[in-house]
Amino acid sequence: MLSKTFRVALAILAATTLVLVSEQVNAQQAYPTKPVQLVPAGSPGGGLDIHARAIEQALTVEKMLDKPFTVLHKGGGGGNLLTSYLVNQKGNGYVIGINSNRVLLNELMGTIEYGYKDLTPIARLTTEYECWAVRADSKYKTALEVMADLKKDPTSVTFGVGTVPSDDQFNILLPAKKNGVDYSKIKIVAFDAGGDAMAKLLGGHVPVLSTGFSEAITQAEAGKVRILSVSSPTKLDRVPKVPCWKDLGIDVAIYHWRGIYGPQDMPKEAYGYWIKKFAALVKTKTWKGSLEKFELFDAFLPGEEFKEMLAKDNEIYRELLGPMGMLKKGKK
Repeated sequence: MLSKTFRVALAILAATTLVLVSEQVNAQQAYPTKPVQLVPAGSPGGGLDIHARAIEQALTVEKMLDKPFTVLHKGGGGGNLLTSYLVNQKGNGYVIGINSNRVLLNELMGTIEYGYKDLTPIARLTTEYECWAVRADSKYKTALEVMADLKKDPTSVTFGVGTVPSDDQFNILLPAKKNGVDYSKIKIVAFDAGGDAMAKLLGGHVPVLSTGFSEAITQAEAGKVRILSVSSPTKLDRVPKVPCWKDLGIDVAIYHWRGIYGPQDMPKEAYGYWIKKFAALVKTKTWKGSLEKFELFDAFLPGEEFKEMLAKDNEIYRELLGPMGMLKKGKK
């Protein structure tokens, strides 16, 4: 017959073993074990919110959502609120954010001390493309005619854009630089948004507009404007007769992209999970339908490739903005 002391010892051993096994099982549970916070750097109804909702919808419809999302908007500050939020979530695998190249521009300009190196780039997802547009009655029939005037006198053509710095602006500066124009002297007028800029073009306030393709195509199809060039790497199906920069001998492609970031030191299992999840997401019918609906283009780049792209873009922006006097002191 077992002594009372021995029975107690066995009970303690059994309880300890049960606790250890339970802890091992919990540790081995597949990520995620709880809801994930999806944080767009924008307000409800904006472009980044549309991306967040499209991601959630595609994962749900395609039965790929292992745990629900909670969407938290961090609009304002040109994306800085999201960047600061992610920086303060260091090591958290249950928060991912959606932002654009503002994460690069804001750090370069000094509106925030953090940049892409303070985050974990997970994937570039989509892009829009830029274009040059003129009124239908403009003297300019091609983008090269505009370039010819700029080469003679960089101040001779005034461009309208939605804001600066922006891809609208870079769609002027980078092609001009590649074509031998002193781009620092080009006159660029920023308006409140793409729609307002289009109104200024139609009203004759500026001769050329650099804007998102989606902002110009409706007016072009209505016969009110002429699109001279697109910033995509190849021609766009919707405007097959409009050349891209490379068609014109200017080796430039400009992407107005959106990407997914996590906090710095994101756990490996979370990082790997989301790279695989987004790689599968972009192939789904639901996601492709959202791209078509919102006039977006696939631009998927996973993890390290996205990080390499960010490093390259960061240097391009630094080189472009320096001569414009738009860099924070010490960023040159």
